[in-house]
Amino acid sequence: LIPWTGGPLAILLQFAAPGIAAGSCAHSRFATHPISRLRRTSAFIFAISHGTSRQRDAIIGAVKKQHAFVRGPGYDASDAELQKWTAVTMLFAGLRAHAVLGKGVSERDREVLWRWGFGRFAMALDMPAEMWPRSWDEMERYYLAKIETLEITPAARRAARIFLYELTLPWWLRCMGMLPAMRLVMARWLPPRLRREYGLPDPDGRLAWLGYVVLVWVARVVLWVLPRRAERALGEGMRRDMVRAAEDIARFGRWMI
Repeated sequence: LIPWTGGPLAILLQFAAPGIAAGSCAHSRFATHPISRLRRTSAFIFAISHGTSRQRDAIIGAVKKQHAFVRGPGYDASDAELQKWTAVTMLFAGLRAHAVLGKGVSERDREVLWRWGFGRFAMALDMPAEMWPRSWDEMERYYLAKIETLEITPAARRAARIFLYELTLPWWLRCMGMLPAMRLVMARWLPPRLRREYGLPDPDGRLAWLGYVVLVWVARVVLWVLPRRAERALGEGMRRDMVRAAEDIARFGRWMI
């Protein structure tokens, strides 16, 4: 569960790459169908990690087919550098979530994640293997250099505005204050320059700090008391989505979730 809480951070870091922001604004349904988008992402990740070769081929093929149409002035979803950055943001966002909400990640587990985990997602979409950092030091240098050079374009601001304020969410998530909570956490988790350029408030104000502390405390308690069977149920739900997606793609030639 914890790595998924880093999802919003990964998305905002991805929007800071001009090509991803432009493609998302022009082609993505994330504003009106965020849950469907999340389920497709989880199906892709689950297929790479746990699927059969047939399931992986079906889902990877569907993603590549969609990406073939996501291109325009200044962006191309098949760009290997964008695929690399997407995978890297998922890695660092997950590590941040574990550091804040869990017990952190050991060096051994981190090694497994960057070497054998997230790189596979980008390579599945044809990023050349030699583009993936060969050491953790190289990975950190790449990430920090990228953070310094990312550009928050008007498309990035528009995509972030939709993501942080205007997502079409189920009523129960709206009642839980999901979007205000997400803005509060992202104001603290984003690198300061990106936070300012996205227009998020100063996270060091007294009310913002207090709200963040309360949110983190509540999240830690919920994750601590959540029964193991809830985690197993989530994993089983992801597995079912992946199986259904692969079957639908084989039968109808497209996603149905």
